[in-house]
Amino acid sequence: MTAVDVVVIGAGTVGASIAYEVARRGASVLVLDEGADIGNGCSYANAGLLAPSHVEPLTTPANVRAGMRYTFAPDGPFHVHPTPRLAPWFARFVKASTPGRARALTARMHELAVRGTELHAAYAERGLDTGYAANGAMDVFLTEKGFERASAAHREGAGVLLSADEARDREPMLGDVAGAILRPDEAQVGTQQFVRATLKAAEEEGAQIRWSTAAQLATAGDRIVGVDTVDGRITAGTYVVAAGLGTAALCASVGIRMPMEGAKGYVVDIEVDGPSPRIPLSFRESKVVATPYTDRLRLCGTLELGGDPLAISGARVEAIRAAGRRGLPGVRERRTIQTWAGLRPCTADGVPSLGRSTSRRDLVVAAGHGMWGLVLAPVTAELVARGVVEGAPTLYEPAFAPDRFGTVRVR
Repeated sequence: MTAVDVVVIGAGTVGASIAYEVARRGASVLVLDEGADIGNGCSYANAGLLAPSHVEPLTTPANVRAGMRYTFAPDGPFHVHPTPRLAPWFARFVKASTPGRARALTARMHELAVRGTELHAAYAERGLDTGYAANGAMDVFLTEKGFERASAAHREGAGVLLSADEARDREPMLGDVAGAILRPDEAQVGTQQFVRATLKAAEEEGAQIRWSTAAQLATAGDRIVGVDTVDGRITAGTYVVAAGLGTAALCASVGIRMPMEGAKGYVVDIEVDGPSPRIPLSFRESKVVATPYTDRLRLCGTLELGGDPLAISGARVEAIRAAGRRGLPGVRERRTIQTWAGLRPCTADGVPSLGRSTSRRDLVVAAGHGMWGLVLAPVTAELVARGVVEGAPTLYEPAFAPDRFGTVRVR
């Protein structure tokens, strides 16, 4: 039998960050992941954008309206498949999408995202090779109506409003735009690069990582007594579940309800023949992000709920490509490197499950970050590590409580 201070189930962006933050505080850590290597879930590919200005709960009145509007649009940026299986989850989603809740949790998640971005910078300063680049980013509006709405809602200090000419001066690759908001404090990292660097740093701090290891929680009374694997039982003082979509089943196995769905997002990586954008660009009307890397331009977009998790919609891929061509008409594509779709774990009330369980006191959950997993991973890890290792009161925020959805019967 193996015994450690902390077991972390899941080696994606969140689990890797938790392993690093816990290990650097002196605790012994073992990370378990059922994949053969990094990038088995949505950490395989995403926009890589660290943009606190974009972070909000998924459950907002605007997103409910968008879901209704685009239900029958095959190429819309937000699509909900009207399937019976999704009905209970979506009913919770709509109930949670009140204006007051959206305002309060947007403010809180923005605060966490700002701290997360600061920690990304700190990781780079410590020498973690995450691909961090603090070049800023830009929200781009292709229509006058969109830019007028953004200008009316703009707050002082939340970026710099740019006219069309000013936006093109800043980013010459832009085409016919109405205006933009420059976000000078935003940044980017590599996706798999971040996970690999963070796990490496965790190992240097003494953490152990086991790949190809399925894990099952074992209980006795109100306690977790171990994690069972094919190699035997592992015991710990604290068990952290950061397993993405797999978190729902693991929590259900110990009696905790976790209504979670995979929101499909798409990535198109292209090799560019000639100049590419210098900073990440978020085309707000189409909900497509263009992130430049040294070897590719990454186009990301779409939030799709309830469909076939393995299917890649040609219409959605073409909509993303079309948004890129419209916003960046001067970009010449040499070849497509990859087209990929992955599932982002989303809870039914639109915010992460983050904290210590009240029904299983040695269980901590850190999952359900949706599309904000990368920017929130370091701050999630900081909260978990401070709570678990230092005993700080960081794991008891009611809005994020793992037990907030109730219980299920354990079979």
